[in-house]
Amino acid sequence: MSPRYIILTIAKLVIYYFAYQLGFSALFMGLSHLMVPMDMTTMTSLAMVASTVVMAWHLTHFGYVDLARDRYREVSRAVLGVSIVFIFAAMYVLNLLIEQAGIPNTMEETFIAMSRNPLGMLSIALLAPVLEELLFRGAIQGLLQRTLQRPWVAIVAASLIFGVVHMNPAQIPFATLLGMIFGWLYYRTGSMLPGIVGHVLNNSLACINMVLYGNATIEEQMSNPLAMWAWATVAILAGGAAAVWLNRHIGREETGAR
Repeated sequence: MSPRYIILTIAKLVIYYFAYQLGFSALFMGLSHLMVPMDMTTMTSLAMVASTVVMAWHLTHFGYVDLARDRYREVSRAVLGVSIVFIFAAMYVLNLLIEQAGIPNTMEETFIAMSRNPLGMLSIALLAPVLEELLFRGAIQGLLQRTLQRPWVAIVAASLIFGVVHMNPAQIPFATLLGMIFGWLYYRTGSMLPGIVGHVLNNSLACINMVLYGNATIEEQMSNPLAMWAWATVAILAGGAAAVWLNRHIGREETGAR
C-alpha cells in the first residue's frame, strides 16, 4: 500500500466518523423542530447513539475491522485483569496531571448533562468506547501496523489522531496518552478486548463521577491534598508493576491486526 492510500483511507474514516455525527445531529434537530420537541441534551444523546451504531456497522460491513480475526478469545483473564489495573492507574495519574496543569475542559458542561441522561450515559459509557476502539485501534492502527512494519509509529500515529479528534483541550493529551496504552495492548495481545474493557471502564467511571460530583476536581473531591498525592503514588507503583508484568507475560511478536 502506498503512503497516499494510507493517508486517504485514514482521512476517509475520520470524515465518515464526523459526517455520521453531523448528519444525525441535523436529523434529530429537524425532527425536534417539526414533530417531537426535544431539549439539546436529548438531541445530542440520540445523535451520538445513532451515529455510533451506524459507524460501527460501517467499519465491520466494509471490512475495515475483521472481528473474526481479532484474537479476543486468546486474552486470558489474568492479562485482562492486570490490564485493567494498568489502565485504571494511568487514568488517575493522567487526570490528576491534566487538572494540575489547568488545561481547560470546553466540553465539561455538555458531558455532565449527557451523563444525567440515560441515552447520553449509554453513548458515553458503552457505545462510544466500543466504536472508538474499533475505529482507532482496529481500523486505523491495524492498517498502519500492516503497512509500516514499525509498531510504535502505528501506535503513536493512531493515538495522536484519537486525541485530536476529541477537539477538547483537556481531552487531547489525556486521550492521546491513554490511547497509546490501548494501542500497546492491542499490538501485544492482537486483541481489541483489553482496550475496549479499559475504555468502557474509563468512560463509565467518568460518567459516574460527573453525576455524583459535577465539575469538582479530584482535589476538591478528596479535600485532602496529601491523600490525593498518596493515591497518585499508589497508582504509579501499581501501574508500573502491572506494566512490567504485562511486558513479561504477553508475547513479544506482532500479533495485532494482520
